[in-house]
Amino acid sequence: MTEDSEKPVTSFDVARRAGVSRSMVSRAFTEGANISEKSREKVLKAAEELGYRVNFMARGLQTRQSNLVGIVASSLDTPFRSRQVRIAAREIISHGYRPILLTVEPDDDIEQWLSVMLNYNVAGVIVTSATPSPKIIQECRRLRTPLVLINRGKNQDIADTVQIDVQQAGELAYTMLTRSGAGRLAVVHPQTPSYSVTGRAHAFADKCSSENVEVKEFISANQSYAAGYDIGGNVGLALDRIDGVFCATDLLAMGVMDRLRADWNVRFPDDLQVVGCDDIEQAGWGAYQLSTMRQDAEEQVLAAVRQMSERIENPEMEIQHFNQMLTPIFRKTTLSSYD
Repeated sequence: MTEDSEKPVTSFDVARRAGVSRSMVSRAFTEGANISEKSREKVLKAAEELGYRVNFMARGLQTRQSNLVGIVASSLDTPFRSRQVRIAAREIISHGYRPILLTVEPDDDIEQWLSVMLNYNVAGVIVTSATPSPKIIQECRRLRTPLVLINRGKNQDIADTVQIDVQQAGELAYTMLTRSGAGRLAVVHPQTPSYSVTGRAHAFADKCSSENVEVKEFISANQSYAAGYDIGGNVGLALDRIDGVFCATDLLAMGVMDRLRADWNVRFPDDLQVVGCDDIEQAGWGAYQLSTMRQDAEEQVLAAVRQMSERIENPEMEIQHFNQMLTPIFRKTTLSSYD
């Protein structure tokens, strides 16, 4: 602080202490700026002595772009989403930016909150939930603010996307169950539609139909463990008609399994085979050992940040779509694995 402990330290104070111009102080804290190493060290030493911190918000107002990158996410209580956000924050920081998190839920007005975020002159936005309307996407393009959508679909080719191959996911779940000997199949998915979760469940049902295999459908309230436990009661009533079930998320699968164990003493995979999706950490816990499909959160985030960085450098480049393939993970809820 300066002599007056009530006043915050400014770049003018640093310049005066270092014996340099204020513009040189600015250059010292700007990556790639033209400044000698000797001058930079002099400025940094003065800044440290005074306790000076760069006001990136003010700098963003001056340059019309801050070093902030917005992350829009929901359902942070789910292991996969929390891991995704954690990796995204780390990766954004490694690229020299600072993450700002906006949490939204189904009933929230995402348009309003995204508009507020754009007022901070963010360098880019990564959306993992609640697909923005074409209007807000067009506003991002007007402002030249890179926008990347993770698992939101291609969205009419007006935004960069990173997404799983939902068709491959549904077909892979079918293959994992049928190669393990299951032939009377069911699928559990949430009632609220989403590109990736209901998309893979529908792809599974379509694959069953194309193979002339009847499939029972169980619709849960949402994607949570509790919803899986609840719908597990309905699955239990149909045990005499099914021998394999695909749950659209691992949490749903765990809830279904625990309900079936509690009320019907079901043994997995002897009485019923189960395949989930996501491969969250809990899927490998001893109580579950769930066969599932791995959705690589790190690969998704690396692709999203790369797309964002490339668009910052080249705003006019063509729209990019990264299509991620899922990996089968066989554990103990299916009878066999690939040879």
